[in-house]
Amino acid sequence: MPDWHETTGKLLKHGSYCCWEAVVAHMIEQYKIGSSSATDHPKWKRIMDHITELVGTSVSAAPHWKRLRWMQYGKESRDELSTIDSANEFLAEVQMGMCPFAAVVVNSSGDASEVHCYGNDVAHRFGPKLQTPKQAQNMPEHEPQSFVTARKKLGKDRDLVAFYWPFKNGLPYNSTVSNLLKTQIYGDVIFVQQTREACFLPRERFINFTLTQYNEHFTNKTRRKDGASMLSSAEWGAAKEQMQAELQQVEAAASSNAVLPGEIAKASVLPPPTGKELARIARARADEEWVRPLLESGQLHLY
Repeated sequence: MPDWHETTGKLLKHGSYCCWEAVVAHMIEQYKIGSSSATDHPKWKRIMDHITELVGTSVSAAPHWKRLRWMQYGKESRDELSTIDSANEFLAEVQMGMCPFAAVVVNSSGDASEVHCYGNDVAHRFGPKLQTPKQAQNMPEHEPQSFVTARKKLGKDRDLVAFYWPFKNGLPYNSTVSNLLKTQIYGDVIFVQQTREACFLPRERFINFTLTQYNEHFTNKTRRKDGASMLSSAEWGAAKEQMQAELQQVEAAASSNAVLPGEIAKASVLPPPTGKELARIARARADEEWVRPLLESGQLHLY
């Protein structure tokens, strides 16, 4: 049971329980003093708020321990209530106290809507919330299939589960969900949020998954900051034209004193060559036919 240190406020855990409903049942048994209710105890609200935050929904109490067959003895037996014979029966009755929750249905046209689900919907794998294929209408043993989506934005202890009718079942192709989940799906799809909590037996607990969460989960649009102004198409067009005109004015002012490259080349004057450069040119031309005879006769000297 959750508890907190009186001095440091550090969270403490006392005991081991098969499920969170058993924790609530123990609280009722422990904190009920005389005629006062357990809800009047100063720790009640803090513990219940802690459980609700962890689980994601309100949690009711488990069946009384005196109804368990292996706990009945002598005068402690409660004959007026049905006896629970196994752990599976205990968990089944615990899950009967499931609270209604919100889910999102996406039809084959891509339209998403929020629906409320109850225990009957969970028992039939959310079939009542989906459009049923013709071949499955007279076959109650067929139920929708499900899988956990690969997206992990809901938290480490939450799963987003998609329920749908499998295969090419005659319903229209759902291109919206098929693109989101990278698989071919026909007909409606319902998205539900499921917890991954510790329990003595595998269980399913579904909590709210709203239309707002669906849009945030599957939309990658950049959120604008609160108070940021938005421009209409006409205002953006006018602002764009103004920016282009100002840019042209800046470019014109910067290039007002510019000269064509050809005019710059004509006006440039090369520096006179040095003696080393002239000697290099003379040596390069020494091998020419009209220069060699002059060099040999002594009429031309390179130095």
